[in-house]
Amino acid sequence: MQEKVYPRIHEKVITETLANGLKIVIVPKPGFTKAYAQLSVHYGSIDAAFDAGKGIVVPPKGVAHFLEHKVFEQPDGGNALTTFAQTGASPNAFTSKNMTAYHFSCTENFERNLEILLDFVSSPHFTEENVSKEQGIIGQEIGMVNDKPDFKVYENLMANLFKVHPARDSIIGTVESIGNIDRNVLYDCYRTFYIPSNMLLTVVGDVDAKKIIETAEAMLDKKYTTPPKRDYGVEPCDVACAEICQTMECNLPIFALGFKKLAETSGDEGAANRACASMACELLFGEGSAFYSELYGKGIINQEFGAEAIFYPGCIAIVLSGESRNPELVKEAVLKVSHNIDDEYFERIKRAIYGMKIRRSDRFASLCRSIAEAEFANFDYFDTFNIFEKITKRDIMKFVESFPWEKSMTMSKVLPKNEEV
Repeated sequence: MQEKVYPRIHEKVITETLANGLKIVIVPKPGFTKAYAQLSVHYGSIDAAFDAGKGIVVPPKGVAHFLEHKVFEQPDGGNALTTFAQTGASPNAFTSKNMTAYHFSCTENFERNLEILLDFVSSPHFTEENVSKEQGIIGQEIGMVNDKPDFKVYENLMANLFKVHPARDSIIGTVESIGNIDRNVLYDCYRTFYIPSNMLLTVVGDVDAKKIIETAEAMLDKKYTTPPKRDYGVEPCDVACAEICQTMECNLPIFALGFKKLAETSGDEGAANRACASMACELLFGEGSAFYSELYGKGIINQEFGAEAIFYPGCIAIVLSGESRNPELVKEAVLKVSHNIDDEYFERIKRAIYGMKIRRSDRFASLCRSIAEAEFANFDYFDTFNIFEKITKRDIMKFVESFPWEKSMTMSKVLPKNEEV
């Protein structure tokens, strides 16, 4: 068990890696009544092709999300959610493009809740009957989200932004793809990815670190298994399509502008690239930027506008989205935005982002997710504070100038049904 203190941000972090490969990260929070635990699996929708030692396997799209639903069901016919309810915990799960995570928060019975978490994630029960039932449930979910304009505008953007990288595919799959998922597919993918060496246990709260480690050692498989090799393909620099537009039921046109850059996103270099991308996004398009002030003042964008940097293995994407009566004006303004950054503005935004990162340390769910994202990208989340502090305006300018804005741009629009495409 190792302890590392970060005096600048007033945090202590305890880590341990078990013989089976499971890494445990504990952030003690003395005096807090709430505790939070997250068991993350390095398996998201982008892990669509992999080699576990017997050649490349390409299962139907949507398996990671399908597994998230099914893992809660237990061999005795029960459901882990019901078990958690008896202990007063608040459990949930999510699947992203990069990971699947199961988590709970509680104010009492933490050790018991941790046992429930580790037990149900490590004891799957898939039958033809319950898989078939889930296909219907997820099929309805797909139908519902496909009727949401903000979901479609984003999904269309990703499909146009990437040509090869599986980030272009929906997390939940399609009705056709999930129809090809059976219990054998689920067990094969579960056994490939749901192994301790491909997982991370993160705990935040006023907890006993020794007991957490002992519990994980006692309840999880003792054997070390090598994680699978992933195949994301070779993504080209250009986009699949410059623009896509469709009509749906909505009050205002909804748009999303996407840009991509092929870059390292793992390890120390990747951590630095991520920090530069996030800060550049805020400096150029955040609420304090000249771009935002001008377009908001003219009524071209409203409070729904947002800008974010998104990271996948080998790729950085910058996405701007929101509502606008004239999305083309937003597109023109983006391409004309000045890359000159005032020194005072740079320092002000840097301090604001740093403060936000510190405040996030007391938001347990956000902190656990950030730790997992960093670990799965092979860097330490808490080291990013030091990386961020060292970023200079010159670093940001270099990143911005190297970004292929116009060459890598695609736009996705959803217009109200009474407007022409």
